[in-house]
Amino acid sequence: MSSAQTIILIAHESKNVELVKLIKKRLHVFEHYRLLATEETADAIKLETELEVTGMFSGRKGGEIQLCGLICSNCIRAVFFIRDPVSSATDEPDITPFYRTCDLNNVPLATNMVGAVALTHWLGRKVETLSSSDTGLLTTTAEAD
Repeated sequence: MSSAQTIILIAHESKNVELVKLIKKRLHVFEHYRLLATEETADAIKLETELEVTGMFSGRKGGEIQLCGLICSNCIRAVFFIRDPVSSATDEPDITPFYRTCDLNNVPLATNMVGAVALTHWLGRKVETLSSSDTGLLTTTAEAD
């Protein structure tokens, strides 16, 4: 799996359930990507799915900054940072660096569930395109034999 097949998943504590619900509903999309998350989000996803999620530092220990640095190295396909704009605590991960980093590196960023659903749809189209080109390659190779 190439490094550009990596997705970052972060959610404020009150939004973890919504993010996990989306992942479970669209498991066929997320299983094609390498998943990175803050420790809390990774634990929530692993608890509810069988996906392999690499947990980075906790949000309380600057995990969002660790993940943000990866965006600068051009190895991230998309970022899901589902935030709670109403009641985010001071110890929750900060989204501010993601706005700039994603914009500078042309990485799509979803900050709410409507955006997350749209981004998941886009990622699914990428998976379908890869799958159909692999199938076409196999068909062409088989026909050549």
